[in-house]
Amino acid sequence: MRKFLLLFILAAISTGLGAQTVNLTWGPEMSRPKKTDISGLIGADKTSFYCLRTSMALFSRGDMALEKYNKTNMELEYVKDFELPKVNGKDLSFGAVYILQGKMLVFAFRYDKDQDKNIAYVQKVNTSDGAMIGTPKEIDYIAATKRRNSGSFDFVLSEDSSKILLLHNEPFEKYSKEKFSYKVFDANANEIWSAALELPYTDKAFTISNYRVDNDGNVFMLASIEKEKADRERKKPRYRYELISYLYKTKSVKETEISIEDKFITDVAFRINEKGNIVIGGFYSNKTSYGLAGTFFLSMDRESRKVLSSGYKDFSTEFLGEFMSARRAEKHKELYNYSIDYLVTKSDGGVYMIGEQYYMYTVTTTDPKTGATHTTYHYYYNDIIVVSVNPDASIAWVKKVPKLQHTTNDNGYYSSYSMDVVGDKLYLIYNDNPKNLLADATKVKNGITKKMVTVLATVDSKGTLERNVMFVAKEAKIFTRPKIALQLGPKESLFYAIKKKKYKFGRINY
Repeated sequence: MRKFLLLFILAAISTGLGAQTVNLTWGPEMSRPKKTDISGLIGADKTSFYCLRTSMALFSRGDMALEKYNKTNMELEYVKDFELPKVNGKDLSFGAVYILQGKMLVFAFRYDKDQDKNIAYVQKVNTSDGAMIGTPKEIDYIAATKRRNSGSFDFVLSEDSSKILLLHNEPFEKYSKEKFSYKVFDANANEIWSAALELPYTDKAFTISNYRVDNDGNVFMLASIEKEKADRERKKPRYRYELISYLYKTKSVKETEISIEDKFITDVAFRINEKGNIVIGGFYSNKTSYGLAGTFFLSMDRESRKVLSSGYKDFSTEFLGEFMSARRAEKHKELYNYSIDYLVTKSDGGVYMIGEQYYMYTVTTTDPKTGATHTTYHYYYNDIIVVSVNPDASIAWVKKVPKLQHTTNDNGYYSSYSMDVVGDKLYLIYNDNPKNLLADATKVKNGITKKMVTVLATVDSKGTLERNVMFVAKEAKIFTRPKIALQLGPKESLFYAIKKKKYKFGRINY
C-alpha cells in the first residue's frame, strides 16, 4: 500500500524535465573507501574535475587524498595521498587548495614556537599525477608569542579566479587598532602586491563579514562596526556597516557607510559586477538586529563611490502570508534566520539575491538514574527566498521556494541546496518530500527521509517557480548531497550522491 501511494504521488507530480530541456547523466557507481567521504569539490580545468577525500575515522589526523575525475564520463582517473611535506622536520596544517587558470595551489601554515611566528606556505601541485612540485614556499608570517592567540590566515579568489588574496589577521588585542596584512598572488604563486593597513577601530568592535577581490586585484571588505556608547540611540541600530576598499595602484583606502534610513540591516552581501561597479544587497528589520521586514539594494562606482542606484521594499502582506497566518501577515510580523548565500548579476544590469533559512539548537537531557547527560543537535535548512532587483534598484519581485529540512546530529548532511545560473534562470537542487510537490499540498513536510526525492526547482526572470523531480532516491538507490556541487560551465553542472559504501556523480546539461 505504501509503495502504491508513493507511485501515485510521483505520478501526480510534474516530472517533465524535458520541459526544462534538462538532461541528467550519471557517472559510474564507485566504491567509497572505508570511513572516508568527499569533503569538497576543488574545481575543474578543461578536461577534469578535482575533489578532496577526507578520513572520518575517530581520533584520526584528518588524512586527505586528492582525486581526479574525467569531466566527460565522470570516471576516476587517480587517487593521490594529499600529504603535505614537512618544513624543518615539522608538520604543516592544511589551509586551502584552489585551481587558478588550470593551476592548482595548496596553502598551509604552522606555528613556530622558536621564532614566535605563525607562518604561511604555498606549494604547487602537478594536476597530471597529483604530486607536489618542489618544496613549500614561505609567503607570509604573523608575529605571535602564543600558539592559542597566533592570528589567522584566510584566502579569497578574485571574481575571475585569476588571482588569490592571502590576508592575515593579527593576534587579538581587545583595545588595539584593527590591523590587516594583504598579499595578492597570481596563478603561479607570484606576489603581485602586498600592503599592511591599520584602521581606526578596535578588535572588540570590528567584524569583517565579507571579502571580495576584483579582476584587477583590488581588495574590498564589508565590516560591521559597533557604535560607541555615546553614539547609540534607543530603538536604533547599535552598529553600522562600512564598505572598505584598498586600491593597490594608488595605495588608497576608502570607507563608505551602508545604511537605509534608521532601519536595522540584518544581513548584507556584495560583489563586483561585470562593469566593475559594486553591487550591494541585503535584508533589513524595522525593529531588531535579527529580523527580516524587507529587502534593499544599491550599486556604486568602484572608485568614486558615487551611488548609481538604490532602493528598498518591505515584504508584502501577500508574500508574508506564504510563511505565516493571515493575521500575522496583516500585522507585518517579521521573518527570522535568513542569510544571503548568493548575489547573481543579471544580463539587464540588475541582480538576484538568494538566501536560505538556517538555524540549529541543542537539547540536553539527563538520565534521572545515572545522571548521565545526552545532547541532541537539531539542524534546520528551510525555505529559500529569491529577490529580483531591477537595474534602477527597484525590487521587481520576491519569491519563496518552500522547503523544510530537519535532521539531528549530522550537520545537515543531505540538507540545504546547490544553485546553477543559466542565462537569467536560476536552478536550485535540493532533497524534498514528494508530498510537498503536490498541487494541493498545504503543510510542508520534512524533506529528509528515506522516501525523499531530488528536486530541480527553476525560477525564471519573471519570478515563475517550477519544481520537478529529477529522480527518486529510493529507486535510484542514491542520495544527493547538495552542499557538494560545482557549476562546470554556462550550461553544465555537477553534483555528488552517496549511499552507504557507494557513490557517484551526476552531470546536468541545461
